Amino acid sequence: MESPKIDRRKFLTGALATGAATALGAIGLTGCSPQASENDKESTASTADQASSTPSPADWLGEAPAITDEDCSETIDTDVLVVGAGCSGWFAACAAAEQGANVLLIEKYETGAGVRGSALGAIDSRKQKEAGVTIDKEELLNDYARYACNQNNMDLVRLWADNSGEALDWYCDRVDGVKDIQVDLEYNMPSEDLRYKAYPTGHGTIIMREEMGKDNRSCEATTVEVLTEYFLSFAGAKLMYETGMDRLIQNEDGAVVGAYASTSDGTRMRINAKNGVIVATGGYANNFAMYEALQGELVKSLVGVVPFANFNAQGEGIKACMWAGARFDDVKTTMVFDRGIMKPDQEIGHPFDMDFDYFQFATQPFLKVDSVGNRICNESSPYDYVVHAASMKGNRAWYPVWDANWKEDVHRFHTVGCSTLEIREGGNILDPVNLDGTEANIEANIEAGKVVKADTIEELAEKLGFDVDAFKKTVDTYNSLYDAQEDTQYGKEAFRLSEMRTAPFYGVKIGGLALCTLDGIKINTDFQALNEKNEPIEGLYVIGNDSGSYYAHTYPNLGAGSNAGRCATFGRMCGKALASKNNA
Repeated sequence: MESPKIDRRKFLTGALATGAATALGAIGLTGCSPQASENDKESTASTADQASSTPSPADWLGEAPAITDEDCSETIDTDVLVVGAGCSGWFAACAAAEQGANVLLIEKYETGAGVRGSALGAIDSRKQKEAGVTIDKEELLNDYARYACNQNNMDLVRLWADNSGEALDWYCDRVDGVKDIQVDLEYNMPSEDLRYKAYPTGHGTIIMREEMGKDNRSCEATTVEVLTEYFLSFAGAKLMYETGMDRLIQNEDGAVVGAYASTSDGTRMRINAKNGVIVATGGYANNFAMYEALQGELVKSLVGVVPFANFNAQGEGIKACMWAGARFDDVKTTMVFDRGIMKPDQEIGHPFDMDFDYFQFATQPFLKVDSVGNRICNESSPYDYVVHAASMKGNRAWYPVWDANWKEDVHRFHTVGCSTLEIREGGNILDPVNLDGTEANIEANIEAGKVVKADTIEELAEKLGFDVDAFKKTVDTYNSLYDAQEDTQYGKEAFRLSEMRTAPFYGVKIGGLALCTLDGIKINTDFQALNEKNEPIEGLYVIGNDSGSYYAHTYPNLGAGSNAGRCATFGRMCGKALASKNNA
């Protein structure tokens, strides 16, 4: 089973290429543009005296395009405009349509990101109740606050916790059992206590076919087919692909009343949205210039973007909101995978211009060392913790190492969420390749020169470029911790310690992979965009990865589906709320 390879050409088209090109001519923006009146005839200039919370990029923000009604060949009237056919956009559009509103869902590309199949996080869902699963909501909420150092809006997290079960039940009612779709709950958690608690929140979507078993690969496309049929079954629903938002439209009071949009052939239109505009374009993980400007030191530990990440995530929704006066998150946050495999002689360079593969095995909590051969952290921590630990060392890469007994180790480690490699009851949300498939993947990477295989510890150290004596000392110490069944160095759980004694030995060089950005436009609990004074902007709603205020610093991945779950939940809540304005 080969690791998927990133297709960089896909990312260097359209708006992304434009964003990368404009980055070459910095104009020194330090804030967002002032609000544009509906009657403005010229683009609004940027100002340099905004609040310090606004990032200080080069020119990734640019200026709002100069568009007037005279540039439009068509005017569309709707109750609710949803921008972006990703997870949050689909939930919002369907929710608004089933409440009787006229809804227009637009997506700039030929296809949207759809609903994430790996996991939708929820609490108190029907699936959980059927499985006898209970989650201590207060414990989880405080865990999230701890991860964020209280620099997020915990009222938003509680909003997800209190409403996610209903959103997940609605999703299951729509797709579970339709077109071979099956929604599974991951409830099989390790029986041992963890330093970082794992929660059975993840509801994964798979395709179940008798002749091929479970197939997670096609579930997202099939799910979109089902949701499209459901959405378009309502008289007031309309879906337009290859139609992107160019700029929000505001009235003289600064309220958002619609948007200018254009199709792939250049046709421009004005869309009037009586009840409001919902922005859900997926964040900015695939806008190179914007990511580098905002994520700072993190980029130096990355080798790229997850190959199957949202290619639509160009930051266009965030920029449109900032042109309308919205405020960006104070703390920059990315969900980072610890799975970017490189060749041993390859250096971490520009994170969006490297040759790498996706190597799921790297997350397993084996011994991980720096470029010298010294252990660097508790390997049983959240995904991005090792990325940050390695960023403080040498070449910013890290090296998982393991021995011939790795299959027994993986079984004992019992990792959860998308790091799972074994098929087991109550843990099949991702259709894992199982250990034989994992072995085939390791062998393929040995053949490709990326995974190193050696007969001795010394040979492994030499092939990976370590200081041989330092690495031997590290291995000896780690073996002694395993023998004692106590990690007195970094405190890893005893059941996740392992030996390095049985040849052959293996090692690999790893860098971080950005999956999605988790900072965005600051919002309140009504999903309204906030301006620099923390006041809501009338008519502008932001959900999904375009929205901020929910995470800070890191992603609590041990509650599987946390982000996709909040995207789904807030999408549904926001859609229903805007549709209800028709009855106000």
